[in-house]
Amino acid sequence: MELSRRSLMATGALVAAGGLTPLEATAAEQHEPDHQHDQPKHDDHGPQGVWLAGDTHVHDDHSSDGSLPRQTSGQRLPGNLSVADQIGQAERMGLDYLPLTDHRTYDQHWDPQWRSEKLLLIPGEEVNGSPHAIVLGGVDTVVDGANPPGSASFRHVQQSIWDAHAQDAVWSTAHPDNGEYTPAAGPNDNASAQGVDMVEVWNPASDPDAQLDYAENRWNKGFRFGAVAASDCHFRELWGTAGPGEATTWVFAADRTQRAVLDALRAGRTSISYKPTGLFVTLEADLDGDGRFESIGGDEVVLRTSRLPQRASLRVRVRGGAGARVLVYASPGRSAGALATFSPKAADETYTVPLKQLPGTHSWWRVEVRAPGAVSGRDADPTLPDQLRGATSPVFVSVGSPAVPAPEIALPARITGNDQASLVTGESGEFSGFADVAVQDGATHVVAESHEDGESTVVYRRVATHGRKDTVVLSARSHVARTPRVIASGKDVWVVWQDEDGEQPHRPVILLRHSSNGGREFGKAVQLSDGKGRAIHPALALLKGNPVVAWADNGGGAFDVLVRVVGVDKAAVNVSAPGKITAAGTPDDARSPRYPASLIPSVTVGLDRRIVVGWQDNRYDADPLWTGHTPPAGESPSGNTDPDNWQIMTAVRQALGSGWSAPTRVAVTTTADRHPSIATDRSGELVAIWETKALQSSGANLSLRAARSSDGTNWSTPEPVGLEPTAMSQRPQLSQDPDGVLRAVWYDSRAADWRWKIFTSRLDRAIGWTAATQLTTAGNNTWPAADQGAVVFTSDRAAERIQRDHTQQIYRLQAYRQHR
Repeated sequence: MELSRRSLMATGALVAAGGLTPLEATAAEQHEPDHQHDQPKHDDHGPQGVWLAGDTHVHDDHSSDGSLPRQTSGQRLPGNLSVADQIGQAERMGLDYLPLTDHRTYDQHWDPQWRSEKLLLIPGEEVNGSPHAIVLGGVDTVVDGANPPGSASFRHVQQSIWDAHAQDAVWSTAHPDNGEYTPAAGPNDNASAQGVDMVEVWNPASDPDAQLDYAENRWNKGFRFGAVAASDCHFRELWGTAGPGEATTWVFAADRTQRAVLDALRAGRTSISYKPTGLFVTLEADLDGDGRFESIGGDEVVLRTSRLPQRASLRVRVRGGAGARVLVYASPGRSAGALATFSPKAADETYTVPLKQLPGTHSWWRVEVRAPGAVSGRDADPTLPDQLRGATSPVFVSVGSPAVPAPEIALPARITGNDQASLVTGESGEFSGFADVAVQDGATHVVAESHEDGESTVVYRRVATHGRKDTVVLSARSHVARTPRVIASGKDVWVVWQDEDGEQPHRPVILLRHSSNGGREFGKAVQLSDGKGRAIHPALALLKGNPVVAWADNGGGAFDVLVRVVGVDKAAVNVSAPGKITAAGTPDDARSPRYPASLIPSVTVGLDRRIVVGWQDNRYDADPLWTGHTPPAGESPSGNTDPDNWQIMTAVRQALGSGWSAPTRVAVTTTADRHPSIATDRSGELVAIWETKALQSSGANLSLRAARSSDGTNWSTPEPVGLEPTAMSQRPQLSQDPDGVLRAVWYDSRAADWRWKIFTSRLDRAIGWTAATQLTTAGNNTWPAADQGAVVFTSDRAAERIQRDHTQQIYRLQAYRQHR
């Protein structure tokens, strides 16, 4: 692997201690100054990778308080902090990766300025009303719902964590001293949420010492997560002191990919510093005493015995730390004093700390670096002689079995029972998700994303009636393949997905592969999009043996929906652009550009061969892609909406050779309507279903609405589907059952154990939508898809731990036979 200038081939080990007597430690080796963090000495038996510098929490004017003029004027003044501004500053700071984590919105990713040829841009969002959290790697906004009456106050937080993990996204607690903890009162109810991947121990917008105290409190309670730093930058006026990369989170990633960075963050393989060119500290451990440091900060090891070999030790390396103090802490942490203290004199020093024994069953070690100077945070104690300048994640160790969190408030026990679901694909400890299914001629064709070793691939599996399963990796040469869809007719099977050659800049294209022998062999991938923009979220239908592929593409600036009938159309047709108004805006207001987005397409073909495509669209919002405060009661809705007033729209192509109709709204609403699915029933009637919620960024639940049409242009009044006001219902999908009746499947939060479950309802032409029926039992079950009564979904039911086990697999059940 070719390394960047700041690359560091690291070896590491995992060791932990608690209450050890402070040991005399000496510098093992010293080197000349090297602030580029390139390759040091290492052995061949430790983890291999590259250290990448980034920031985990950065805002721009897509946040309602994203810039100083707007935050101090109650939204009345122009914004001065665009997406390009923050990306440009991160590039100048020398960062390697960056998320833009705007408040309770994903709209920054639909901004044409979200691109970089130097940075690895990571999807991000600051979610929830209270407490705030950071989600990195999600595919869309993680909606914060309302707790049912009588529920524990952190229920919505816990469900958000599980929702993020179902997307293989990483969950981070933001500024815990403002949401989970105060020095006076200690942890509050929110601290009982389990499965958190990271915690901000250095957010300069508040008090890093209180944040460190919170992290130590949770580690001592058996919680296992990594430490991250974040600038939480809202103001360009603070560039140079609290801009992107101030503070910095270094991640030890297997590769320079989005997936590898996310995997490293989840594993806690992090080191934090006050800026990317400043101090840099690492922690390694040799647990078996063989002289090799097999694990690094963030790792977790389970030992058979508490006895350590004679030469077991920690190794600490500090660069740029001359004049600072290096403190090695063992659990329970700072309250017990430092296990070892060093005072670097040179620019690069390495120390070893001998280990004699483990004092407890579950324990940890970490490193902190402090030096005189400016305060480490806005609320930090200015009288402290040494301010925080760097730290590592702990190395964790347990004897006999891994640590189990001991929260103040326990989670409900998991619901048990046999839902007759069977495993389709996915390995223990790995992620498989976002599945789709097609049933034809006795075979079930399933596609899904598979995340492993820092890569995302598209996997196809054929499940025949006799039980044989054949597996194909359709994107074998790619490491960033996503969002597959499948359709079948007779022996013909088509799979479409998005893929890209590299991620700097992000520029995915739409690829299609065809099998003519029932999925046993596939031809070469064919590129359908032109590669000029970001082509994402493909949808798939079939017209007389010709695949109909729709996707969203921003090659023209704003995201639009493009459709192509493969084998008929020479190029894709933009069906959403008519009637859309875009504007580049003015330089004096970062919020003045207008690029309405058309996203998440769904496509169906009617019995009369008309093609109908639907999507979510915010062209009718007062200021599309810009969220702010919801207008007070009695005021005109011409002000900011939060979230955007998304609407469901459709376009129709009557027959091959004809043109597309102008886009029309399925319904005129004052709610945020998103994530549509469109299908045709046995009589030829068209049905659309979608999520809806009030224009309220948090504390409002998602529910489902559906409408019917004979022509794809004129739609009935929307009606609720499976309504439960105290629950969240999201990501609905429609399909035909074997009897031609339409079935809706979605995932829902109403179960007594709080976990997400798959629910279903059928559209009876006489009585309408049937009552919601729960299909799944064990664990969290999300992201369903269905065809001919077969339902596939993502589930964590095989995960052995609620923390640090990101097992998500694809399961299948037969809803038609069981729930008609």
